[in-house]
Amino acid sequence: YLGVITSESQRLTRLVNNVLDFGRLEQDRKKYHMEELDVSECVQSVLNTQRPRIQEACMDLVEIMPDTPVTVTTDRDALEQTLLNLVDNAIKYAATGKEITVALTSTPNGCEIRIQDRGPGIPPSQRKRIFDKFHRVDDSLTTVQPGSGLGLSIARRLMRDLGGNVTHEPREAGGSCFTITVVNHSANTQRKLMS
Repeated sequence: YLGVITSESQRLTRLVNNVLDFGRLEQDRKKYHMEELDVSECVQSVLNTQRPRIQEACMDLVEIMPDTPVTVTTDRDALEQTLLNLVDNAIKYAATGKEITVALTSTPNGCEIRIQDRGPGIPPSQRKRIFDKFHRVDDSLTTVQPGSGLGLSIARRLMRDLGGNVTHEPREAGGSCFTITVVNHSANTQRKLMS
């Protein structure tokens, strides 16, 4: 019973956060709070909260982290919400693939986080629309999973507001790969985003 309560509480928290973010983003009232953070620690923090769900879905979690810290200046809440939405999607829709891989790599302008799965993937006809608001891939898998169709749209908007992006590509040998591009911000950009 405790496990069910915890799982449902986390699901409601994700839903509420997405709805609140959606409202702020639609009205251009979203404020960002820039700070220097260790992205490795940030990723680990999100994954630690999701480990029970990943295990319950009988999925193996593969973490590929650099040996040295990856430090960027960005909005921690936005990054965590983006990562959480993508991991949540992998758990809900790709559990049949039994694997989720999260890989962090440093880039000249910041870093990239890849979330890869071995699930059924996204049909080619749907790939252009997956980041549209309220869009859900029309198949039997999505009909049995609760969702608002906002997660991917919010994730991309948050990262684009911060100068980055969220993209999708099919994974070789099956599955999906979502890439979060995080841009390291200068002082001038920070002032603009926080105003």
